[in-house]
Amino acid sequence: MKRKFTCCAVFFVAGLSLHARSLPLRVVTTMSYLKYVAEQVGGDHVSVVALANPRQDPHYVTPTPRMNQIAYNADLFIEHGLNLDLWAKNVLDASGNPKIQPGSSGHLVATINVPVKELPTEVSRSWGDIHPQGNPHCWLDPFNIRIIAENVERRLIAVDPSNADAFARNYRAFIDRLDAAMFGEDLLKSVGPKAGDILTRKTRNDELIPWLQARHLTGRLGGWLAKAERLQGMPVITYHKTYVYFSERFGLNVIAELEDKPGIPPPPQRRDAVVEAARSSGVRVILNDNFYSREAADYVASKSDARVLLTYIDVGASPEVDTYEHLITYLVENILQAGR
Repeated sequence: MKRKFTCCAVFFVAGLSLHARSLPLRVVTTMSYLKYVAEQVGGDHVSVVALANPRQDPHYVTPTPRMNQIAYNADLFIEHGLNLDLWAKNVLDASGNPKIQPGSSGHLVATINVPVKELPTEVSRSWGDIHPQGNPHCWLDPFNIRIIAENVERRLIAVDPSNADAFARNYRAFIDRLDAAMFGEDLLKSVGPKAGDILTRKTRNDELIPWLQARHLTGRLGGWLAKAERLQGMPVITYHKTYVYFSERFGLNVIAELEDKPGIPPPPQRRDAVVEAARSSGVRVILNDNFYSREAADYVASKSDARVLLTYIDVGASPEVDTYEHLITYLVENILQAGR
């Protein structure tokens, strides 16, 4: 009887172990766009929760006991980094989960290896909310999402190597969808193997158009880049330095930010200076993220020919931006519409 009980116990424990390994990895992200990327790469092998509300300013999130509890149960914690989600440290400290602390395989800063813009040479509190690691809004350039997705893929494989093949397949499928959205299926087929990698490299190096012209492929360009041809050089005003990466990728010309100092509401003299900039540059569009007051933007619009476009910058902030692809499409199309 005792031997029979021992055998049953062994099989029971083995069954529990097998069941535990078959459960999805519990992934926690700071932002919703990271949740979306992790879900695309992880597929059925992950269960992902984002901590921040996608409609709120990601700079200023107040950690809650619920966030701490979610992190306590996590197998992998993914933060954006670049000093955007500094509040994540409080969640990690309060979680009591050693698996997800910085330096462990269960902790990932998603923006590793992303080329960062606006690295300050000096930092002073008098300049406002300056990011010492550079402008953090890099996810609004789809090319940077390619890098972030690769970082996520590698870390998922490190945490769960038994599903490495699935993560690799999912990653490749996601990148292929991004490439099709950026360049159009027709151009990808015309270029052939590794088209997305080739076209991404040419675009980053400002060589895409002459490269296409030399191969008589200009007319085959589609996707976001084809739509954004009408954005090239369009003067815009933004409330915050949110669109530095987006503007470089899609050709907008940011004339000014309403904020004189990041994180500090613009005083009257700043608003008047921006009015003059709007008038002299023929600005038609002011981009105002949904979580910023639009008082200053409305003032500038009332004194110029510009109109205010309320924008969302994270996946899930509204029903029309429920995926990353829809987020970029929404921004490109709405800016085009507002600029007419």
